[in-house]
Amino acid sequence: MFQARRMTRPGSFFLVLFAALAVFLPGPLFAQSVDPFTVRNVQVDISADNVSVARDRALADGQRQALDLLLQRLTAPADWSRLPKLSGSDIDNAVLDVGIDHEKRSTVRYLATLSVRFKPDAIRRLLRGANIAYAEWRGRPVAVLPVFQADGTPQLSEPANPWREAWRGGAAQGIVPMIVPTAEQLDGVTTAQQAASAGPEVLAAVAQRFNTQDVLVAVATQQRLDGGKVKVDVVLTGTGPIGGGLAGTRSYDGQAGETLDMVLRRAVEDVAKTANDNWKGGNLLQFDHQASLAVMVPISGFEDWLAVRDRLTRSTPVRSYEVAAISRSEAALVLHYVGEQPQLEQVFAQNGLALSWASDHWILQTSAGRSNAGAR
Repeated sequence: MFQARRMTRPGSFFLVLFAALAVFLPGPLFAQSVDPFTVRNVQVDISADNVSVARDRALADGQRQALDLLLQRLTAPADWSRLPKLSGSDIDNAVLDVGIDHEKRSTVRYLATLSVRFKPDAIRRLLRGANIAYAEWRGRPVAVLPVFQADGTPQLSEPANPWREAWRGGAAQGIVPMIVPTAEQLDGVTTAQQAASAGPEVLAAVAQRFNTQDVLVAVATQQRLDGGKVKVDVVLTGTGPIGGGLAGTRSYDGQAGETLDMVLRRAVEDVAKTANDNWKGGNLLQFDHQASLAVMVPISGFEDWLAVRDRLTRSTPVRSYEVAAISRSEAALVLHYVGEQPQLEQVFAQNGLALSWASDHWILQTSAGRSNAGAR
């Protein structure tokens, strides 16, 4: 197919730039602050003959807990019984580092809250070796607007908003990045009152500002129940394949002794879990299915190429690609991917790419480029 298409030769500087940038697949800039291979808020509490021994055992126990949570995060529940059991040394080799967020100790007891970062390649090799499908996320994150109402007055970016702090405090862990914009980033986009209404114009404005398909407005209303217990009602309104799929209402009843902050954190964890489960449902990578696909990429300049390349980077099934030929108006690529082609097309769509058949070859372009072509 590629040999049959005549391609003009671009200038040498243009070609060198294209070719040099094409062979690298760096991570997406927007999602750098979210690492699906980090497990936070791991609680450990160990007693021993002395605190030094208790601390060593606690750190080992925390890493094992974190690994179990990470593997379950990445895989389907049906495969959890087949997840590999590692020795202590194997776990050590898979861990990048351990952060101690909080700690308390006595002469014989050690308590801590840990954050454990794992080596992505080590975890991927582990799951591939066990022939277990897993999901990753490299797309644009979900932009979350947490609106809190306690006395009828909505709060969004105000410092006193505990719902916002629950979202920003690491409760929304998983393979779906869920990021809360800062007050500065929302300036001129929406107010707390406007966000509380969750109208389509607010969702569209936020999506445009952050260049993401997925926006979630989460309105939490606090109630006081008999006995001093707390209840939180949450209304979710969203747009995009993930944000829209979370829309609905949820209620969280506080237990005896459970504070408002604890209930809000539990609510965030529940919403994040639903988002992760929804994502995994259609995006588990089946590594026993590998294929290649030749595509033509229409481009009108260097910025077009960068846009396609960025979206390819975020499309996890694409493990690598080759530039077979390139000109000022089009590039011929060979994509190497895992899974089935319908899954590949779905991930492309979620990352702003459209794959279509044109009489005798496949065309890959940004969704905006396809819309512009159709309008002509």
